[in-house]
Amino acid sequence: MFNRSSAFIICANSAWTKSCNSVLSEIGFAHIEHITDAKALALVPFSRPLQFCFITPASDQNELKRVMRAIRGHNLDKHRFSPMIMLARSLSRRQIDDYIGLGMDDIVQFPCSLKFMGDRLKRQLCRPLKYFETDTYFGPDRRRDAEREVDHQERRKGEADYRQYLIQRDPFEGVRMLDIYDHQAAQLAGTEAEAS
Repeated sequence: MFNRSSAFIICANSAWTKSCNSVLSEIGFAHIEHITDAKALALVPFSRPLQFCFITPASDQNELKRVMRAIRGHNLDKHRFSPMIMLARSLSRRQIDDYIGLGMDDIVQFPCSLKFMGDRLKRQLCRPLKYFETDTYFGPDRRRDAEREVDHQERRKGEADYRQYLIQRDPFEGVRMLDIYDHQAAQLAGTEAEAS
């Protein structure tokens, strides 16, 4: 399944890159690219239907943000909705929350078995996934995360503009857009005022 997709390891740390490369090869990725930073990412061809982007905490936080913007801001959906996976040895709850807030699709912490990691990566494929785009966030639907519940209250009540995407990733076809919903808070407020 993964041999149809590319794996981009985005990290300047050669030790991390080497370690990640061997793990991803064993999982089945046949095409693996080593990318040092967001500038280098712009030069790499997105040649497969689907690219998994693997990031590590060995990279500087500002560089991680630039990488996320480069992927999530891409003009093609098949790249913009690439799975963004954080690979880490040990993270605090705060670090996990920070990475989720950046729009990561998943965080896999080592040590773990190859089967466990493969199963986690398969969650990104062949099923509908919701993404939200606001002024401050672009990434997977995180509304069920109890720690971040307060951050989502405004959007849940419809008091902020957002766009919701429903996508499905496929290793043969790439990203399919199933639905897009634009929520306009001002329009909703006007409609509710007219009804009362």
